[in-house]
Order: sequence, then C-alpha cells, then structure tokens
Amino acid sequence: MAIWPVQLCIIILATLLCGALAKRLGQSRVVGEIAAGLLLGPAVLGAVNTDFYNLLFSHAAMPMMSQLGELGLVFLMFQLGLHLDLKSLQGRVPIRMPVAVALAGIVVPFTIGCAIALASRTAIAPQVPALGYVLFCGVALSISAMPVMTRIVMDLRMEGTYTATVALAAASLTDLLGWLLLAAITAISTGGFTWEHIARNVALLLVFVAASMLIARPLWSRIIARGPSASVTPRMLPAVICYVLMSSWITAEIGFHSAFGALMAGLVLRDLPGLKIEWRAKLEGFVALLLMPVFFALAGIQAATGSISLPNFWLWLGLFLAGAVAGKFGGSYLGARIAGARHRDASVIAALMNTRGLMELIVLTIGLKAGILPPAAYTMLFIMALATTAMTVPLLRLFGYGREPGVAGATAKQGTAYEL
Repeated sequence: MAIWPVQLCIIILATLLCGALAKRLGQSRVVGEIAAGLLLGPAVLGAVNTDFYNLLFSHAAMPMMSQLGELGLVFLMFQLGLHLDLKSLQGRVPIRMPVAVALAGIVVPFTIGCAIALASRTAIAPQVPALGYVLFCGVALSISAMPVMTRIVMDLRMEGTYTATVALAAASLTDLLGWLLLAAITAISTGGFTWEHIARNVALLLVFVAASMLIARPLWSRIIARGPSASVTPRMLPAVICYVLMSSWITAEIGFHSAFGALMAGLVLRDLPGLKIEWRAKLEGFVALLLMPVFFALAGIQAATGSISLPNFWLWLGLFLAGAVAGKFGGSYLGARIAGARHRDASVIAALMNTRGLMELIVLTIGLKAGILPPAAYTMLFIMALATTAMTVPLLRLFGYGREPGVAGATAKQGTAYEL
C-alpha cells in the first residue's frame, strides 16, 4: 500500500503538536511526543474511527514504518554513544557522590522490579522465559534517561548546579551499567537457556567490543589524521553511516539487538575531530524531525495494543509504577544521603534520576522484539515510563526550580535528538 507518506505526515504532525502542548503545560517536550504515540494507537484513534485507523496503522500498512522506526533506534543509540561524555564531569563533583547515587539507583529498583516480576509472571507473562522476564523487569525499573534529564536541566536553568551535575554524572554511569545488564539479559533470554549458547554470544560480543576499541578506533583515527583537514568532512559521513549500520548488523547477527552495535559505534567514533559538528549539521535534524517521531509513534501504538482487559491489569500497573518511583527515587536519595548530600539536594538528585523517557522506550522496544516482554507487560512499563517522566518537572518545581513565570522553556536551546 502506498500509504506511507500519509502515515509519516500524521505521525510528524501529531508528535509536533503534542510536544508543543506539553511545553505549554510546563512539561518536557518528550512527554507530549510519547503521548502522541498513544493517541495514534487503537485505544484512541482506533476507537474514534476504526476504518481510518485500520487503513493507516493495520499490520499490512506498518512494515515501512517499522523499518523507519528501527533505523531511528539505531541512529538514536549512535547519537547517545557520540554524546556520552563522563570526562567533562571529572573534577566538578567528588566521584563518590555520583557513584553512590548510580549504584543505589540501580540496585534498589532492580531488586524491587525482580520481586514484582516474580509475583506477576503467572498472571502477566506465563508464556515468556521466566528468568529473562524477571531480570528484564529489574533493568526496566532501573533505567534513567540522561537525554530527557539534560533537556529538563536546561529548561529549568539548572545547568552547572551541584545537584544537576551529580545527577547527570550518575545517569551516565547508570546508562553504562544498565546497557551492560541489558546485553547480558538479552544473551540469556535469546540463547535457549543453554550455557554453551550464552557463553558463545557473550564471547562473540566481547570479541566485537575488543575489535571495535583496539582495531576500529585506531584505524579511524589514522584515516582522519591523514586527511587534508585532519577532521571529519562531509564526504566522510557516508562511510560513518555505513560503519554504524554494519556495527548494528553484527551485534544483531551474534544474538544481541542492533542498538548495541550502534551504541558501540558511537563510543568508537565520539572523539573523532569534527564528527559531532558534521553529524549535527547534516543528520541530527533528520533524525529528530523524522525518525524520532516514527519511533515514538510506534512505541505508543505498540503500548496501546497491549490488553488492558487482562485480569488485575491496573493492580499490576500500580505496583510497577509504585515500585519504579520508590526504587529509583528512594534508591538515588539513599545513595546521595550516604555520600553526604543534604536532604534537599538528595531529593532534587533523586527527582532527576527518576526520569526515564527515551531510554526506557528503547529498552522496552528491545524487550518486546526479543520476546522477553509480553504486550501487556510492555504496556504497563510504557505507562510507567510516561508517568515517571511527567512527574519530574512538577517535583523539581516543588523543590524551588523554575517557579518564575516563563522560566520553563525561556532558555531552551534548539533541541537535538540527544537532548529530547
């Protein structure tokens, strides 16, 4: 069906309008963009006009959008690796503070998530691998969203503050630890639970990481150094894109998700001179304006297809939401207090760490496609991610940030795909 131009127009307009409305309401733009996906799903658009919804987003009409969403996920992960920079935070805060916040902010929600998953598996996920489902729910409750956190910090004029610096450093560590855990869980869940297959997948991933850092990274540096300007030029971007796509394909072939390869490509290439400037000038706008809306829309449509008629759906959703907030906010607060932060500073750090947003959607999408998460559990965790992201700005206003009229968005810079 030649319906994909109409699909794209509707998706782009819906995310644009919902994002703008969220900003007017004092929320982060990404909250509106995620909500746009829910509005385009069967629960809202499908209920208003079933024939129109089936024409646009039926299974027969979605392959093109699914491929675009997958491409968007790959480039989003590449940009995350490209912008992930712990070096810039060195010396600004004592290292024990972000380390304590990150560790407590992972261990506590991970434990709570695994406990809720154990209790809910029979009711929610009886047909998926038990170990993979339990461990995945633990990781899903542990994730923070550094991209959304960065946007909120900018909107509320918190740049350079002690609490924002600690939270961003802790979120960087959390992202790294979270992706390592997710890689291990994916290997366990897709390996048929044979130790030989799991060991093979992990060994191949380690070989890929070693080859990326020890061979590909120096090779790229030598190639760039021999160029006429000793920096990445527009002519080199096609080679960069091919490297990102091939890295994604390799990790998918060895039993992991393509997102891991894209993230590794970003970490390999992040120090190349001029790459961030060229990528931002030539491609980041395309990712932000086209691929990200498609990814958000597909995530929302997938969430809306999960059965809310499942027995005790709202009870389990409430438990996941309460566990997510208690684990992430409480764990991060506890870690900050143990490291010596005052009550108010620890509360602000914990509120920022409770943000999930984009990173959570990426994790949930991987779990759904890998068969670790059933649709009902995906829907619950999607709503949890939206709710915890939406509560961040009100909590920070409660603690005194951004109360002045017009502050939210007054200093908002032009958003990039990474900052959303």
